[in-house]
Amino acid sequence: MHRALLVNDIVHAILQNVTSVTDMTNFASTCSVLSSPALDILWCKQLNLGPLIMCLPRDTWEVRDDGFIHLSREPLPTEWKRVRLNASRIRKLIGNPTDTHSRHPPQPHHLVLHKLFALFPPTSLFPNLHKLDFKVVSDRPEFSPDLALLRQFLSPGLEVLAFCLPSGIPVHELERLLDALAAQASGMRQIVISADHDGSPCQIDLPFNKMQKLNLLDVLRNVCLTRHSIADIGHLRSLQVLALNLHEGFGDMDPRLGDMRLELGALNRLTLVADRLQLCTSFLLGVITPQLSSISIKYSKYAAQVEVGELVLSLHTSCKSFAFLEDISVHRDSGLSQHVYSPLPSDLFRPLLKFRRLTDVKFIATGQYCLDDAFIEDAAVAWPDIQELWFASDETHTSTVTFTAVLSLILRCRSLRVLHLTFDDTQRPTFPHRRESEDAPDGKQELWPKQTALQRLHFGYSKLSRATLSMWVLAVVFPNLVDIAWSQTSGVYDIIPWLQEAEKFQHLLTRRKMDPVMYAFSPNFMLEDYMSLES
Repeated sequence: MHRALLVNDIVHAILQNVTSVTDMTNFASTCSVLSSPALDILWCKQLNLGPLIMCLPRDTWEVRDDGFIHLSREPLPTEWKRVRLNASRIRKLIGNPTDTHSRHPPQPHHLVLHKLFALFPPTSLFPNLHKLDFKVVSDRPEFSPDLALLRQFLSPGLEVLAFCLPSGIPVHELERLLDALAAQASGMRQIVISADHDGSPCQIDLPFNKMQKLNLLDVLRNVCLTRHSIADIGHLRSLQVLALNLHEGFGDMDPRLGDMRLELGALNRLTLVADRLQLCTSFLLGVITPQLSSISIKYSKYAAQVEVGELVLSLHTSCKSFAFLEDISVHRDSGLSQHVYSPLPSDLFRPLLKFRRLTDVKFIATGQYCLDDAFIEDAAVAWPDIQELWFASDETHTSTVTFTAVLSLILRCRSLRVLHLTFDDTQRPTFPHRRESEDAPDGKQELWPKQTALQRLHFGYSKLSRATLSMWVLAVVFPNLVDIAWSQTSGVYDIIPWLQEAEKFQHLLTRRKMDPVMYAFSPNFMLEDYMSLES
């Protein structure tokens, strides 16, 4: 063996570039110099505790018909040695909700886990654990109410914790857990708390004055903080990501603050979820977020025009600076509630034009957007780096925005990838032409393809006219556009013209792929192809 492999830093540098699990397993099966660091990497992150139990001798466990690992005989004390050794290598116990189709090792039966934790308390079994999604352990009915087991995982080395509160949890059990978080997990930096029940949210009081290392706090899904806890968020000077469920009565600001506002100087991303939009506005008016770059708001009940306007203005008050905000998302999730929408004119959104670094602006189902060309033109100037722009309504409405203004927006905002906007497509716009074709003797000017980023265009409830040749213009001028869509309301909107135009657009895309040179340099040929579809 080369002497360089005796240097730990060199060995780790080599192994960090091994991406295949099979290759890493092969490294772990070689000499002791490579085996130990390779095993550290293989065991660092686990999605369940099945592989750990499978370290026992093969005759001690079996996978039964229920799909879980059971003990077939009682392991000897010495047979647990390999389990403990590999458990000490685990640094992350995390779920994998996005990869639902992958095959994972079977999980241990709850009786096996009871045996394991009775022999070896979690803090001694996992001395190097710093990230825990408790559902890896508790995603079984037998463990759901066992917050005492969760407390056994708390240690000064634990930095990231996610857990779900069970329904009907006794108040004293919840208080013991929250007190233990501050006392036993002094190194906690990120915490995610949710609840698995419907109805009124569970109210919790976290001792933030003892958790000042937190940089991420996510309290959503039927859990909300008390007024007292919200007021204490100001103790979290390192907080960068905050997600809160605001609930009527105890999800707003503590009146003890008076006219004082919480300053969250390091906050970068903010998510607010509430029944009423006013709760989100109230929260924003009570905090100062000078470094905020992303805000997402979700609400469910009807919001009047003035309430939407107050929310937009509250961003000015909270951010204090227009230099950092990049992403705004406001989404009404009406669900089964009454579908009533307010008219929202352009002037309501004009205060957002002061935020010149915006790359994503999304207003979804907040009302009927009564925008105009002047606003669209000004948005193109104010947001030159915009990547996604959504004014998406759930209700049929008309718009005075013209196809000309939409084309101007797309051509000027070269990074725009997704546009969802209702406009008037009944008047033929001014097309961009090749400069050398302006004085063409036959009077036929050729369109000039633009290298924009636009990939998806949603027409909303736009009025459509075949005379505008909009599909032909889109297929010629925007070579990266591959997806168009539109909104429809059953029994209200005639969908047939859209289906016909969409079919033509897809035909043009197919022909463009077959002969890209011809379509790039002779758009009039593409027009002839398009017009032939009319016959």
